[in-house]
Amino acid sequence: MKRILTPVTLALLLLAACKKNDHPAEPEKPEAEYLRLVVSDAEKAQITVLEPVSKKTAVYPVHSAKPTLYATSTGQFAAVISRAANLVEFLNTGIEAHGGHLHVHPQEMSPVQFTQAGPTHFFAHEGLNAIFNDGAGSLSLFKDSDLEDGEGRVLPVAAPHHGAMVIYDDHTIAVTQKDGSASGTLPEKVKIIDRFGATLHEAKIVTKGIHGDAGNGKLAAFGSQDGILIVQQNGTQSLINYPADFGTNWLGTVLGRKGLPHFFGYTAALGLYKIDPANSQITPVLKNDNQNIVQYVLDTDGKFLYVLLKNGNIKVFDAVTAQLKTEGKVTAAIADGTAAESIPSFAVSKKIVYITDPANGAVKMFHAGNLKETGSLNVGGKPYKLLVVGDQSGLQVEDH
Repeated sequence: MKRILTPVTLALLLLAACKKNDHPAEPEKPEAEYLRLVVSDAEKAQITVLEPVSKKTAVYPVHSAKPTLYATSTGQFAAVISRAANLVEFLNTGIEAHGGHLHVHPQEMSPVQFTQAGPTHFFAHEGLNAIFNDGAGSLSLFKDSDLEDGEGRVLPVAAPHHGAMVIYDDHTIAVTQKDGSASGTLPEKVKIIDRFGATLHEAKIVTKGIHGDAGNGKLAAFGSQDGILIVQQNGTQSLINYPADFGTNWLGTVLGRKGLPHFFGYTAALGLYKIDPANSQITPVLKNDNQNIVQYVLDTDGKFLYVLLKNGNIKVFDAVTAQLKTEGKVTAAIADGTAAESIPSFAVSKKIVYITDPANGAVKMFHAGNLKETGSLNVGGKPYKLLVVGDQSGLQVEDH
C-alpha cells in the first residue's frame, strides 16, 4: 500500500531534518585547547611554555639551563629539577582537572621550591608525587595542592645513594635501600613504606645493584644486575632472569604505566625488551643495531611505545602487543658524535608527537596516528627537552 504524506506530515519531516542539520558535529580539533608544552633551553636558564592551539608562548627564568623536566600526576604542574644546584622549581600551568571538567587559573611559577641535596629521580601516580634526593637519602613527597599552599613532606628513607621509588595505587611506596654490599652508589634492595615513612615490608632480595624503575599501580619493577626485581604491593618480591644471550648486560631503564600488565626495559648494548611478570619472561622488542636508538617514550595511557632512531624515523609500537604499528620520518638523520644539545628530543600527547628542532629554535608537530607533519611552533633559543602538561583530553572549562 502506497503511503501518502499529508502537507502537515511533510512539514514536520522537513522541520525535523532541518533541526538535525542545525548543529552539525564539530570537526575534531587537532589538539586539546588547554594542553601545554614546557621546553627547556640548552644554553639559557629559562623554560618556554607553548600553547599549541593558540601558538602563544611565555618564558620563565629558572635556575639552570638544561634542567630535567617532569609532569606531576595531574599534569597541572611541571617539576624543573636542577640537580647540581640542589633545587626543584615548579611551573603551575593553572589548568586543574576537576570532576570531568577544568578550572583554569593564571599560569605562574610556584612559590614553593625544594632544596634537598641531589634531587634526581621523579615518580608520579594517582595524585601523589615523589622525588628521590640522592645526596640526602630522602624522599620529597607531595600532592599538587602542596605546591599552592604548602611544602609537602620530606621522608628520610635510606643512606645517601642513587635511589628510586615507585608509588602504588594505595599510596604506599617501594623505595630503594643501600646496605653497602655492592660498591658504588647503586642500591641493592627495595622495601615498602607508607606515605609517612613507616616501614610496611622489609626488603627480601638483595641484588648487586639497582637502576631503573617503573610501576603500574599494583607492581613495581626495578632493573638490577641480577634480573628484573618485581615487588608486589603486598611485599612479595621475585626476580625475572635475563635471557642467556644478555651475558653481563642488564636493563638499567624500565618503563611502565597504570593498567599495563607488563613493562619495557632498555640497555644501550642490546636494545628494548618487553618484561612480562606473569610469565617471568623478557623478550626483544627492538634491537639497538649500530646504537640506532635515541629516545623512547610510553604515552600517558600506556597504549603506544614511541622510539626515535638515528635515521630520523620514529617507530610506534602497540604497547599491549609490542608489535610495530607504524613508522615515519620526523627529523633529519642524527650523525654519530652529535652534541647532546643538538640532538632532537620528543614528547607525545594523545594526538600529537612533538619534536624539537634545535637548529631552528622550533618544535615540530606530527599526527600521532600516521606521523604526518601538521605544523611547527616557534620557541627561539636552542630548545633542549620538552614536556607535555595540562589537559590532553579536551575537557570543557567551568567556572564554579
